[in-house]
Amino acid sequence: MSDEEEGPIAVVAIDFGTTYSGYAFSLQNQFQKDPTQIFAYTNWIPSSGGLISPKTPTSLLLKPNKDFYKFGYEAEDTYAELALDGKHHEYYFFRRFKMLLHRNPNLSRDTKIADATGKELPAKVVFGHGITYLKHHAVDLIKQQGYELDDWDIRWVLTVPAIWTAPAKQFMREAAQKADITNDQLLIALEPEAASIFCRYIPDATGLEIFRSESKYMVIDLGGGTADITVHQVDNDGTLRELHRATGGAWGGTKVDAAYEQFFIDIVGEEVWMEFRATNGGDYFDIFREFELKKRTVKADMQPRIVVKVPMSLRNLYDSKNTETFNDAVKNHEMYYQRISTISDKLKIDSELVKGFFRDPLDKLIEHLQQVLMVPKVRGTKTFLLVGGFAESPIVQDTLRGKFPHIKLITPADAGLTVLKGAVIFGHKPLSIGSRISHLTFGIAISKPFIDGHHPSEKKLCTSSGIMCRDIFHKYIESDESVEHGCMQTVPLTMDKGSTISRVRVYSSSSKDPMFVTDEGCRQLGEMIINVGSIEDASNHVSVGLSFGKTELTVEAREKTSGQIFRARFDFLNN
Repeated sequence: MSDEEEGPIAVVAIDFGTTYSGYAFSLQNQFQKDPTQIFAYTNWIPSSGGLISPKTPTSLLLKPNKDFYKFGYEAEDTYAELALDGKHHEYYFFRRFKMLLHRNPNLSRDTKIADATGKELPAKVVFGHGITYLKHHAVDLIKQQGYELDDWDIRWVLTVPAIWTAPAKQFMREAAQKADITNDQLLIALEPEAASIFCRYIPDATGLEIFRSESKYMVIDLGGGTADITVHQVDNDGTLRELHRATGGAWGGTKVDAAYEQFFIDIVGEEVWMEFRATNGGDYFDIFREFELKKRTVKADMQPRIVVKVPMSLRNLYDSKNTETFNDAVKNHEMYYQRISTISDKLKIDSELVKGFFRDPLDKLIEHLQQVLMVPKVRGTKTFLLVGGFAESPIVQDTLRGKFPHIKLITPADAGLTVLKGAVIFGHKPLSIGSRISHLTFGIAISKPFIDGHHPSEKKLCTSSGIMCRDIFHKYIESDESVEHGCMQTVPLTMDKGSTISRVRVYSSSSKDPMFVTDEGCRQLGEMIINVGSIEDASNHVSVGLSFGKTELTVEAREKTSGQIFRARFDFLNN
């Protein structure tokens, strides 16, 4: 299936998140009657912690032979039991590993990821196991509901942050192949776009006002790992036009968790905390499962203190390694003096201290939103569409309302599922987004006749065609340029006689108008690979088109006379 085609029998969307993952689906006949009739599996239940979640943790446990064992809550609970018996060392446990794709500027097929004990495996294997589990879980549930579908009846949609690079998107596509999801079955959906698409179907007159023709609004997708921000305008035909390229950063809910974890480290010390984490996994997970519930109660005007449980295993471990007790450490702590106290097996924490856990990601988010709102095309935006799991936190909503009092804030019910459900709709209607803004400048390296006084001497190249200047950046799309969904750019194809495969290096730049591919801010993004098979004089008969207006960069090679399409693809991971 190409993304131009509509009408798969079923669409299944997988949200493989930093903190939590899940899936949702709908059948074509259901979609035709009611696009919002989407089934999201929400019965993920941990063995402890009292947390009810519409998704399951992005945690993976592999057997010592590297075969799949458990995923989600089951992975965390099983690993904790193994750790209690000291049997966990040979197993592979991975948790919250998605951000690897955002942080790694040199992502490749060989990129490795370390598990909880430092053992490394290829990242693609780890992601592939997770996607495979969610795929099989979805297929089994569809069968339980009485639907018998062949593999080719399902269109799969994987959600990714819009700020991700082309290599990261390709990595997820190839990881999906590990789950036997073929390229033709798969669409990549950008998370804030998916949220925007779903919200258009909310049966709420207040919400629908923002989707009138020519209206514009900002989508703020706050997930576990990232904040993903884009600005959309509704075109006359009902499609969405991106006004400002997706931006954002690592300002998601995991930053709050990290601050909370640092709080405990400040009290007990890093050595005690790391031993507790390694040997008492169940109690460690329970601390954060309880905190997940507490986070949902944190407000700007909350009660003076919150109360959390402190596992006895942590108290005992601290007492065994120090001359003072855990209670004394809390009572006399220099940094938190009179801001924390103990009562029985619980810890009372001053509300201002708790709100401080949110400060860093929220301060960075607000500063960024202020910058985006100053962009000329964005000025006049009067609505924030706030989605994602972190968006459900009251203090996040309170803070945004307080900092932007003249902007209307809309947070859909079940904001944490908005992206997932929108991705299902996107799978049925992939042409919902009419245009997008290019994140970078894209082009290829070419040579032109050398001009004395204009071109630097170190770029001079003597060829059979004369003296040329090498490494010139031949631009196709400029950063911040609006690109229509179906827009194709023609690329010159030159091949040696008798050759059937052409490789063209593709470059990106943060500059709008780089002169050379070696300029500062330029990097080789990957290769464009065209396989023309047995066509004679291919360079004279094959037209190569690049598409920059979709969720992924795509390339197409076509024989000019017959219109026959040949294999052509980008490779951004062959570093």
